[in-house]
Amino acid sequence: MSDHDFDRIQPAALDMAPPASAPAAQLPAAQARSTSLGAFAVLGALLLLAAGVFFVLPDLLAPPASAPAATTASTAPGPTATPPAAKPAAAAAPAASAAQSPWEQAQSDRERAAAKTALDALLSLQYELQERKTDTWAKADFDAAIALAQQGDAAYRESRFTDATARYREGETALRALRDGIPARLEARLAAGDAAFAAGDQATALAAFAEAAAIEPADARASAGLERARKLDQLAARLASGKTQESAGQFEQAAASYREALTLDNGWEPARQALAAVEARITGERSAARMSAGYAALAAGRLEDARKEFQAAIPLGGGSAAREGLQQAEFQMGQQRIGTLLRAAEEAERAEDWKRALAQYESALAVDPALGSASTGGDRARTRLALDEALARLAAEPGKLANDTARKAADKLLASAAAIPEPGPRLKGQIAAARQTLASMRTELPVQLRSDGKTDVIVFRVGSLGNFTGKELSLLPGDYVAVGRRDGFRDVRVEFSLRPGQATAPVVVQCGQKI
Repeated sequence: MSDHDFDRIQPAALDMAPPASAPAAQLPAAQARSTSLGAFAVLGALLLLAAGVFFVLPDLLAPPASAPAATTASTAPGPTATPPAAKPAAAAAPAASAAQSPWEQAQSDRERAAAKTALDALLSLQYELQERKTDTWAKADFDAAIALAQQGDAAYRESRFTDATARYREGETALRALRDGIPARLEARLAAGDAAFAAGDQATALAAFAEAAAIEPADARASAGLERARKLDQLAARLASGKTQESAGQFEQAAASYREALTLDNGWEPARQALAAVEARITGERSAARMSAGYAALAAGRLEDARKEFQAAIPLGGGSAAREGLQQAEFQMGQQRIGTLLRAAEEAERAEDWKRALAQYESALAVDPALGSASTGGDRARTRLALDEALARLAAEPGKLANDTARKAADKLLASAAAIPEPGPRLKGQIAAARQTLASMRTELPVQLRSDGKTDVIVFRVGSLGNFTGKELSLLPGDYVAVGRRDGFRDVRVEFSLRPGQATAPVVVQCGQKI
């Protein structure tokens, strides 16, 4: 045996106390004699001791011969045993190991330790998966991994520790794959539940979601799926009821049934689709009814009713047809409105009520800005209204004709009024009144002036009248100012007006306040 081979031997914790029943023949004989035998006795004892190391010591390390063979089976490791007592024990080694050399014994111990380490890793995963009830929702995979562990147990009992280690590691790998595959398995069961739910397969959906809930009890999707699946029979019943009602033409009742289903499960797509379809049908029928009523009202000249019906049909899906009907109704209503406004404007013109006529023409133009008759009528009414207001002011404020400029402007206004063909009674009366006013404003009126004979009197726009005690003047109607001046006295100012048909009191102009 080489030095390298000896290096592989590792010291083991050995119990060096010999068994109580060890035979006396195995003890060195020199120990019973006197030490006087000398060097030969010592040498013999050393030789016997060396022999004991190689021949007696292995027997001392072997298990007691009296140990029952059944302990090997009772202490062998097993993943199904209650942890941690299931770990392998050194006493399980067969009695044949007593014949092993120390190096072989050390190798065996190392292989046994490796098997125990592999078993520990397997047991940790086993306990973890058992806590998650994996043996219920993945029984076949779990049992297959345990079968590998049990094969390792069998090899361990036969001291085939390398095989035991391999089986334990295979079992650990299988359990690890099972644990690591939990998220994918969960998603698969949730997907299967969703598919079964969508297909109306309540039993399959319940089973799939139940397994998902067993895999991950805290998963909200699994619990929600279970809750939905439990109602699937009620949902199907309401859907079937709605379909029957649809077939009978009871669309409103069918919609109510579908809404009841969605009240139970708002996300159930069959009921949602069925409700959308029946509501579209209901809407279509309502739209058709509105369209029919709109065209009937249009034909009967009930334009406002027609407009309301077409407006109601648009959001119900009437589309372009409803919009076209609405345009027809609004156009006819516009024409009707224009006709009414033009007739009112003509009546106002005949009554020479130009303000009202202008308002009617402007309203007609608001309906149709391109309406020529309303545009022309508006211009005519606007001109006549300005003339009417100017003539009315001339008659109401004759004092504004007190100067030649104003009277010339009045002459031009009267000429324009007289040029209008076929004037109405109002215009004729206004022209006559304006002429009379203008004539009277061109007729001088008498006015009496009085003073003290000492005051110089001046009448603006007339001239200086000097000193007098009394004087009569003839002046055109208008507003005048007389000023009196006298040395040593304050000036006086007197305003007076002359109006046709109005008596004018004497005008006194004299300075009476000394300075």
